[in-house]
This record gives sequence, C-alpha cells and structure tokens, in this order.
Amino acid sequence: MRAAVLPRNPSFNRASMLLLFLLFEGLCCPGENTAARQALQSYRLAAEEHLSFRMLQTSSFANHSWAHSEGSGWLGDLQTHGWDTVLGTIRFLKPWSHGNFSKQELKNLQSLFQLYFHSFIRIVQASAGQFQLEYPFEIQILAGCRMNAPQIFLNMAYQGSDFLSFQGISWEPSPGAGIRAQNVCKVLNRYLDIKEILQSLLGHTCPQFLAGLMEAGESELKRKVKPEAWLSRGPSPGPGRLQLVCHVSGFYPKPVWVMWMRGGYSIFLILICLTVIVTLVILVVVDSWLKKQSPVFLMGANTQDTKNSRHQFCLAQVLWIKNRVLKKWKTRLNQLW
Repeated sequence: MRAAVLPRNPSFNRASMLLLFLLFEGLCCPGENTAARQALQSYRLAAEEHLSFRMLQTSSFANHSWAHSEGSGWLGDLQTHGWDTVLGTIRFLKPWSHGNFSKQELKNLQSLFQLYFHSFIRIVQASAGQFQLEYPFEIQILAGCRMNAPQIFLNMAYQGSDFLSFQGISWEPSPGAGIRAQNVCKVLNRYLDIKEILQSLLGHTCPQFLAGLMEAGESELKRKVKPEAWLSRGPSPGPGRLQLVCHVSGFYPKPVWVMWMRGGYSIFLILICLTVIVTLVILVVVDSWLKKQSPVFLMGANTQDTKNSRHQFCLAQVLWIKNRVLKKWKTRLNQLW
C-alpha cells in the first residue's frame, strides 16, 4: 500500500525504504531469542485452538488535507493493544501485552508503526487522484498471523468492501473489486522490498510475538467464567402479549450455549420431585409392612418348612429390589441437586 505513489516521489521512496530496513534489521535480528523460538514450537504443538494475532487499522479520509487513523491489536477475540494517535505510541492493555519481547524490540516495533501510519496517510492522499478515490472514503486493513497454515494474512477493504489482499508472494485484487484494485496491485507488485518487509513482519516477527503473548497471558487465556443470565421485559408485541429478553454476559471464553424452554423448567422439576417423593413413600410403606410380616413367617418355620422357604425367598427378593431401587433413586437425587 505504501508504494502506491512512490514513483512520484523517489526521494521519499529511498528515505522511507532505508529507514524501514534499518528498523526492521533491529527488530528481526536483535540477537538470539531462543525463548521465543521454544515458546513458538511448544504452542504450535499444544495449541487446542487456532489462535491468531490480528492488527486492525481504520483510516478515514475527509479530504485531501485531513485524515485520521486508528489501530489495535487482538489476540483471538481479546484486545491486547491499542494505538495512541496523539503520542504515536503503542498502548498495552494487559499486564502481559508485552509478551516476551525486550524493551528494545518493542521500541523498534513502535518506531516502525510510527513511520507506517505517517507514511500511509501521505501516500494515500497523494494517490487519491491517480486511483480515483473519491472523498470522503475509508480504508480498513486487517493483518496478522495464525498458529496454523496459512500462517500470515493481510486484507484491505475500501468503503467497507473487500479490495485487495497480500498472498505472501504477491498482491491480488479481491473478486469483484474492479479495475481500480487491479491497478493498485500492479503498482504494489513492482516493489519487492515491500513484499520482503511484510513477509518478515508477518511471517517471522508476528508468530514470535504471538507465542510470547500466549505464554505470558496463559493464566488469563485459560480461565473459565460461568455466564450470568437474566430476563427483562421488551417492547410489547401486541395486546395481551409479553416479550421477554434474555441477557447473557460475563462468560469466558467466547462460545456459550443458551436455550429457551417452553412452558417453564420449574414445572418439569416439580414433577420430577413429586415422582421421587411418591416412590419413596411407597417404598417406606412396603418396608414397614415387610418388617411387620417377617415374624409371622419365622414362627411357622418348624411346621411349614416348604412354605416358609418360599416366603423367605420372596422376602429376600423384595428386600433386594427395595435396596436396589432406593440406591438408584438416591443416586438420581444427588445428581439432580
């Protein structure tokens, strides 16, 4: 993107590229970073989800002299970084947002983004006429890396519609973006140095930074918080009708399952409780009756051996069934409550 109008300003082109390479040399080659490599390898093997680190940019252009850009960094669905447009500095939104990068690495990264945001606005304003960009317009950029292949991504939208993307080796116009996107990609593809910088930034620096974030923020990323749900009254859909709105919040991680039950769960629970109580009462009555009848069976043991043996056998069966049923219902009750 930055190279769109570089042919019109060769001095700015050479100075910017030289500064970019100096910054990138310090960012990508500060020395041995074995901890980052080890963390990257371990998380590639152990990651259960294909987490990504995404950098989001929104640049609004009101006219040829006024523009505003905002930036943010996201680990999955959790925002970890912001960009202070006034000071031109990275805002670390979590205690662990520094990852395992050194202060010098973060300083080099911040200088790189300062140059980028400043240059991006100047270049787009200078190229608006060449590529027929009509004011006011907005450009959105999403770039980052994943733990799985394809590892890097960079997509650009113009006025809310897909415009172009960087495919790792070349810039490609989005389907349906038109001749304007094709022309921009032709210009960008002339600059091999820009491709090399993006490949290093997204393919080398980003995965290391992602691994460091996952390691530093492991305790927060693995936490689980149960959802809180409550009901509120919504606008009435008609006379004699009531609309209820279910709210669910406070849960982590993002996936949550919510179900409406027609007729009310409380009635279903009451029916289960009544069934359990009635069954227990019947078992208690049967148990009491058997205890009263058992002496009679025992008294006739000497005179009616055959009859007594049958009674004892039946008694043993009843007691076994009773104990089995009672144990089963006790287990069900423990699970229910």
